[in-house]
Amino acid sequence: MTETDLLLWIHRHASPALDALFLVSHAIGTLTLLVPFVLAIAVWHAWHGEAREARAWVVVGLSTYFLQEGLKLVLARPRPELWPRLVDVGSAAFPSGHALATATFFPLLAWIVGRRQPRLAAPALAVALGLVLFVSLGRLYLGVHWPSDVLGGWAIGGLQCWAAIRWLKPPASA
Repeated sequence: MTETDLLLWIHRHASPALDALFLVSHAIGTLTLLVPFVLAIAVWHAWHGEAREARAWVVVGLSTYFLQEGLKLVLARPRPELWPRLVDVGSAAFPSGHALATATFFPLLAWIVGRRQPRLAAPALAVALGLVLFVSLGRLYLGVHWPSDVLGGWAIGGLQCWAAIRWLKPPASA
């Protein structure tokens, strides 16, 4: 099955209810929502005297934006043009910025929650991964990305999340 075949298969299941649902997934991954999300977490850490964590969120927020924008500019991969879109998108396709950002931010937040409240680690991770999948599936349903754009976003976002966790993890005792 090609990427086009997969997108057309997904589109065959379109409905007004799914349109509304995946417009919500689109909103979750926008700068309008994610910039205040990242800034709020950074401010929360700073307010609690956690300067390293606050800096990490600012760095991860900025690197997420500049990585995806830079790659889109350099690679200039066209977006799918298989049916009329429900959302306006202006930049190139690879990587999916929505997939990249959610794969970076939500698992990182889940890790922080789990570190503070170990009993919440598994539920927080489940919610984070569910949101990543929801937003990413929405990119395919809405026809604004190829599946490989989403996979690329996951890979880059996963690496960013891993790097942030490595930065924030306390050093192992010798």
